[in-house]
Amino acid sequence: MKAISFITDGEPYPTELKGPLCLHPDQLVLEAIETMLEHDVEALTVHENDVCVGVVYLKELLWFLTCDNKNYNLLFHKFNFDLRSAVAVIQRKLYPDQD
Repeated sequence: MKAISFITDGEPYPTELKGPLCLHPDQLVLEAIETMLEHDVEALTVHENDVCVGVVYLKELLWFLTCDNKNYNLLFHKFNFDLRSAVAVIQRKLYPDQD
């Protein structure tokens, strides 16, 4: 998989994804998923202090909700993760060799 979600620690990230719609690293996973589904987009940039600091992919957020959760008992808890925390889990679980 080439497309991975990430959020830097404030370093600017140049991206080809453009548009007025973006997310913030402190937004909840639930809010991000709602925004992406409402606007029918697969990915959105993440902005902090008017600077792009990452990209989040819907496919990976949906995976995050169900990873390590065969009975879905943590699903509602994971909706309330902020994007920065969720992306950290995504990177650690999906791409452990990139540490």
